[in-house]
Amino acid sequence: MNLFRSEEHAKAWSRYEPESADGILPLAEWARIFSGPLFRDRLREDYLSRRGEGMAAFMQAIAGLAKTGPFWQPG
Repeated sequence: MNLFRSEEHAKAWSRYEPESADGILPLAEWARIFSGPLFRDRLREDYLSRRGEGMAAFMQAIAGLAKTGPFWQPG
């Protein structure tokens, strides 16, 4: 992940790919996405057995962005 000062700076980057434009988000949005239980609880003893709950919260955070382009499609 690269952090840029603005969307314009990201688009001026020499390795910018237009198909990734949908993934340019403010840092606060990325922090919200990655602060969920899927990432926060990785050191818990029962992480693997509870991974489904974390994945559900992660998918809900992604859905909250209202982004549906190819960048956000799984695998």
